[in-house]
Amino acid sequence: MKPEGSNVSYRDLAERFYALDTEVYKASGSELGKVFPGPKHISEKQILKDFEHDDTEKIKDELILIGNMIKIIQENGGRYEEFFIRYEHLCKDIMDVLEDDGFRDQITRDFTKDHFGLMYKTEQNHIVICIARETGAGGHEIGSRLADRLGFSFYDDSVLDLMIDELDEKMPGIGGKDAHFIKQSRVIKSIAEASDCVIVGRSCGHVLMTNNIPRLSVFIGAPYENRVRRKMLINDQGRKEAEEFIRKTDKRRRTSYDYYTGKKWGNPADFDICINSACYGIEGTVDLLEKLVKYSLEQK
Repeated sequence: MKPEGSNVSYRDLAERFYALDTEVYKASGSELGKVFPGPKHISEKQILKDFEHDDTEKIKDELILIGNMIKIIQENGGRYEEFFIRYEHLCKDIMDVLEDDGFRDQITRDFTKDHFGLMYKTEQNHIVICIARETGAGGHEIGSRLADRLGFSFYDDSVLDLMIDELDEKMPGIGGKDAHFIKQSRVIKSIAEASDCVIVGRSCGHVLMTNNIPRLSVFIGAPYENRVRRKMLINDQGRKEAEEFIRKTDKRRRTSYDYYTGKKWGNPADFDICINSACYGIEGTVDLLEKLVKYSLEQK
């Protein structure tokens, strides 16, 4: 049975709910106890009944208990990234069914609570700057120049992919894209712990936020026409080709970010600062960010 207006069945949700609880309990070594301690068929039958009777409060409490066990895994190492992704997807689907976006946001805030504030250094005394960008807004070039100015390491898609490929890690039962995202998250986390750096793309700000690692999160955008003209110039393309390149690239980034973070790509509320690079130019935007970094550090 599917809830009205949903592509997800109650049975599918019940199976995922039970499976996540079972695996998290085994991985956490938690003394909190399983949320669903009974046999699989009995537990899933009870979960189905809760959905069909719209027992919202009980379902919320059960999600919170599983979330608490996942936090124990975060503290102790282990399969945290994998479980967090599955947990966020399950929460999204359940909250869509229950039509309760507010509670889903509450869960996400609880997991990604940032106790550090703007531009605190990491525990290893490093500064990490994460840059997300619209295609054609110059985010990659801005990140590269900023890293050079500050003497920081610079990581972009090509470098991250090389580092991910070097990870010899099997993830049975996890799909290719999900496995890649988990490996990517681990690489980004290790980079942030290793040195002062600028990282461009790959939802890096969200990854570090979910691991409670301080960072300056920046979004670089620009008006559509400016972005098209810049791509025509840099890639030596005609207008139609440049527009198609921007459309496809932004769609790919948006789809990946929205899926793995449960948020909306480019939402200003998810960044410390959003800059229209067309207002300041590439060099002017680098100047602005350099001053912001130095000013923020002087306040600590």
